[in-house]
Formats: sequence, structure tokens, C-alpha cells
Amino acid sequence: MKRFLTYVRLQLRRAARLLPRMLAVTLLLAVLTALSALLIAGLHAGDKAAAEPVRIGLVGDLEENMLAEGLQMLESMDSSRFSIRFEPMDETEAAAALRRGRIDGYAVIPAGFAEAMMRGEHRPIRYVSASGGADLGAQLMRELAETISRLVLETENAVYGAQDYVAEKIPEINPYWAGDMLVFRYALRLMDRERLYDLETADPDGALSLPGYYLCGLSLLFLMLWAISCAPLFSGRSRELGRLLQADGLGAAGQVLAEFLSYVLLMLCGLLAAGILAGLLLGRFGLRIPELEVGLPHFVLGALPTALMLCALQFLLFELAGGTVGGVLLQFLSAVLQGYLAGCFYPTSMFPEGLRRFGAALPAGAGMARLQALLLHDPAGIGVVWLWLALLLTAAALLRRRQNRS
Repeated sequence: MKRFLTYVRLQLRRAARLLPRMLAVTLLLAVLTALSALLIAGLHAGDKAAAEPVRIGLVGDLEENMLAEGLQMLESMDSSRFSIRFEPMDETEAAAALRRGRIDGYAVIPAGFAEAMMRGEHRPIRYVSASGGADLGAQLMRELAETISRLVLETENAVYGAQDYVAEKIPEINPYWAGDMLVFRYALRLMDRERLYDLETADPDGALSLPGYYLCGLSLLFLMLWAISCAPLFSGRSRELGRLLQADGLGAAGQVLAEFLSYVLLMLCGLLAAGILAGLLLGRFGLRIPELEVGLPHFVLGALPTALMLCALQFLLFELAGGTVGGVLLQFLSAVLQGYLAGCFYPTSMFPEGLRRFGAALPAGAGMARLQALLLHDPAGIGVVWLWLALLLTAAALLRRRQNRS
């Protein structure tokens, strides 16, 4: 125990000498992370008001009164004006705009379409979309085109069926008047279709708001990149010293634990400085995170187990690298790769199922899940974080033991 405490004291002195340099790099990294958060907040500030509508080109004679009035009604009378925008153009212009991505598709309306419908003639509308289009706009318009086609066909069948029934069963009523009244009732239903559905905007991964989600993602990314500022702490470490300490009675586990404690002390100082800066920036720019009701200090304290787990991961990576350049490169690659798979940059709901499971099984994935649960006041995930911490420290001790014996 005496040898262990002596080695802890020596490691703490080394960490204290590195503290000013580490704080400078930490504050720079925190500022860059905060600027990224402000950029993301600015990009998504008007998402609901500025949602990009699906753009559809219309080719054909749009001067027909009934067709023109119907299109104007569809664009202006309800919330569909936020979803669909019609742009009149000729077919050559529409094909060029589709190739350039200016529109999501175009509909070719045959001449005399409205008058033909009134006479009972069915003239199909040709809809053209990009070949193999798999984006949201293309999928939405395919479904919309199929729905409109079924609606027009069934409406025609219903109107003509009603006229035949009235002409046969109720001769005192004009069948054409009955058909017009049925069309009028259909039109009222369509114009009042907003009562048939509710609009719901889903947050990333279905639980957190966008600011809350990226608070977790950017905090996790900051913690993983922070290890680069501590590279000098590991660069001067001698393999021979480990063997001498082993021979003097301080085993690999004691060495790893002593060095890890000094590393954790640096992390706590860096986390405190970053937390103070984040609080100032949140207050200065008026950023509001709905889930952060209890305040930023509570979130920082709750994130400590995740930070300790990431410290253990970084310690193991430095142990594996052996050199300064290799250690920094390994830390950066690990942060970027695991951060991407854990959802720091994009919500994991965008990934295939297998990739989501793989990312969730990584230490960064466990940390991301824990930070999200912390904002939702959910104790889930804390056991996985502690398990990863124990496994990573054990792996570092076993690796040190092997190095001391080689």
C-alpha cells in the first residue's frame, strides 16, 4: 500500500504540471464544440416553418377553369400548401428540371381532362418521377399519385352509379342534379380532410428534443476527443519503469490504478472548466434545452460515470499505442468512428438495424444511451457503463502485466 500511495503521489505531481496546458486545450475544444452546437441550433431553428415542400411540375393545358380552380384550392386552402407546390411548365422544361433535381416529379395532364370527366370519359394523367428515386419526396409522390388515381376512379364509379340509381328508382329527381350533389359532398370531405389526421413531428430517436439530443451527442464527442489534450501525460512513460515497479512489489493492477487516478483528476478539472464555459454560453445565447429542467450541474454530475468509462477506454488506447503520435491518432480515429456509430453526428434511426445494434454495443453507444436516459430521468444504462469501466480497466491491467513480463 505504501508503494502504491507513493506512486499515486508522483503521478499526481506529473498531472499537476500538465494541468495548465491541458486546460488551454480543453477550453479550445469546448469552444469549438459550443460553436458546433450553435451552428446546429441555427440550422434547425426554423425547421417547422421552413420545411421543404415536395415540388411537382404540371404539364398540360391549365387554363381550364375547373382544373385551375381545383389546383389553387389544393395549394391554398389547408396545410397541404406546406407539403406540395405545383409549378406549371412545358414537358421539355419539366424533364430538364427533374434531371437537375429542381422538382420531385411532373404530371402530364391530357387536353380536355376536366370536360372529359364531366362527360364520363376517363383520361389518365401520366406521372413521371426520377428513375429509382428512393428519397422521401419520391416515395410520398408515388403514394399520392396512387391515392389520387384510386380516388378519381372510385368517385366516378360512385357518381355514375348514383345517377343510374336515381334515374331508375327515383324518376322525379334529376339524376344529373343528384350526381352534382354527390360530387359537391365529396369535395367538401376532401377540403375538410385535415380533420381526418393529426400532424406529428417526431424528434430524433423518438424521445429527446433536437437540442437535448445534440447536447448528449456533442458532450460525448467532447469527452472522447478530450483525451488528445492529455497525450503528454502518456508520452514520457517508460516501459522499464513498469518492470522496476513490478520487481519492487507494485504489480500491474496497482500501476494502472495509480496512473488512472491521476488521469481522472485531469478529466475532472477539464470537465469542470468545460461545464462552466457551457453554462456561460447557454446563458449568453439563450439556448433552451427542454429536458435540462434541473440545470446543467446536475447533468454534468450525472455524466461522471460515462466520463470515467471513456477515461478507461482512452487509457487502454494509450496503453495499446505505446507512442505519442500513435496514441493521438488512435484516440482521434476511435472518437470519430465510435461517435458516428453512437449517433453523435446523425440519429442512429437513420442506420440499418445491424449497424444500430453494433453501435449500441460499443462503449460510446453505452455512453450515449446513458446520457439520453439521464436527460429523461431514467436510471437505465448505468449498469452497462460500470461494466464497461471494469472491463476496460481490467484489460489495461492485463496488457500492462504482459508488457512488464516481456
